[in-house]
Amino acid sequence: MIGSGLARRYARALLDIGKEERQVRRVLSEVERFAGLLSEVPALRDALEAAHINSRDKLAALEATLSGEDFLPVTGNFLRLLIEKGRMNALPQILSGLRRLVEELEGIERVEVVSATPLPGTQRDFLKSVLEGQTGKRIELEEKLDPAVLGGMVVKVGSTVYDGSVRTQLSQIRENLRKG
Repeated sequence: MIGSGLARRYARALLDIGKEERQVRRVLSEVERFAGLLSEVPALRDALEAAHINSRDKLAALEATLSGEDFLPVTGNFLRLLIEKGRMNALPQILSGLRRLVEELEGIERVEVVSATPLPGTQRDFLKSVLEGQTGKRIELEEKLDPAVLGGMVVKVGSTVYDGSVRTQLSQIRENLRKG
């Protein structure tokens, strides 16, 4: 496993190359597709990450895998580089960093919304429009369900948390009653 700083550098380099090629979104999509393939075929992932398998055999396995895909040369070269440097195990971290960088470039902000029940469409649309107005960015909501929230919602925008959950309100009431 590599550090997050190194994963960010790989992600940044891949973003820069994607920008030069004017194919940022396609590069991201292809790396996501390859990562998905590794998830679907754990034996391939294990082989490409194994320290006891030599690079030549790993590259042959990669070439066989890519032969059926229509990847850009830049994506194939990036995956080959990961194998040559023994960093294929860092692909999930690199992909996560690349996704964040591409979304930042495109003016997209991922917002996590935790609620006890799924949000109705009108509430989701209203929340999205309010957050887009506040941030000036296009908002992508990532909804998560947590029955412990009881009601209301917890919204995380970057490092800022807006907690309007019933759980927190009850906790504050309990704390106020203890204080007297």
